[in-house]
Amino acid sequence: MQIYTIPVLSPHALRHSHLVHLLKACAPLKYVSQRLGHSSIKTTADTYLHITEKMEDDALKMYQQYLD
Repeated sequence: MQIYTIPVLSPHALRHSHLVHLLKACAPLKYVSQRLGHSSIKTTADTYLHITEKMEDDALKMYQQYLD
């Protein structure tokens, strides 16, 4: 029998994971910002821009593959 250990995550880590999952599921940034309780979409974008930039790059690569 194999025993698995589950890592203990802080509330912040869970919040961050939730946000990343929402963005990867293509949830609108405005919705994600409101869900996290940010005062503006700018706060969300400024904090998590690295995630959205990677998603944009991935989308552009997929589109380029589609065109080829």
